[in-house]
Amino acid sequence: MSQRSMFDPYYITMFALIVVALCGYALPWIVAPIGSMTLNGHDLAEWASLVPSQRATSPPLLAPLLIRVQPMMLSLLLGGIATGGRRMAMTAAAILLLAASQLPPFEFVYDINNLNYRQQFSLAAFSLIAGLCLIPLQTRRLPVLITLPIAAAGLVASALGLSMTLELYGAFELNAVPGAGIWVVGLSYVALIAVALGKILSWRRTRL
Repeated sequence: MSQRSMFDPYYITMFALIVVALCGYALPWIVAPIGSMTLNGHDLAEWASLVPSQRATSPPLLAPLLIRVQPMMLSLLLGGIATGGRRMAMTAAAILLLAASQLPPFEFVYDINNLNYRQQFSLAAFSLIAGLCLIPLQTRRLPVLITLPIAAAGLVASALGLSMTLELYGAFELNAVPGAGIWVVGLSYVALIAVALGKILSWRRTRL
């Protein structure tokens, strides 16, 4: 594979934005007066899963689900932008690490009926399988076209997940506000959509 292909500006930009979104997931999504209740995306989903009312949502644990799909969406985006031998191998390794990070604790094997653990395992499995399956299904335009619906879905899910967890905080009379993490994630999705749209517009200009 040529050096030009390996360092394609579109791939580098998209990969960097996905990494930024992952950093946003690790930053605080909610800031509360009680320091221990200032949580990043992963911990916020775990906290929300412990709220009894979330067992009665449809589907169950809806707020945690909307937050936990963020690494899954980013895994799919990684699979969608991978083209070329070395790039595909590097992306596959990143997807594998992302899927592993979503796995439930080892106790899951002794408590497979636990809804919280099952949700985590299902998302991890889907991230791995779907992300890897997208890698070989590449055409010239597929990576760009895949980005738009996945990034849009991730943006909507993150906003809804944050809104629901803010309501849960309010029920406990915790005056929480959105943290930096959710803004980083949201802006990363917007940037991913903008870059993909710019690529589509460049195709249209070359055809004229």
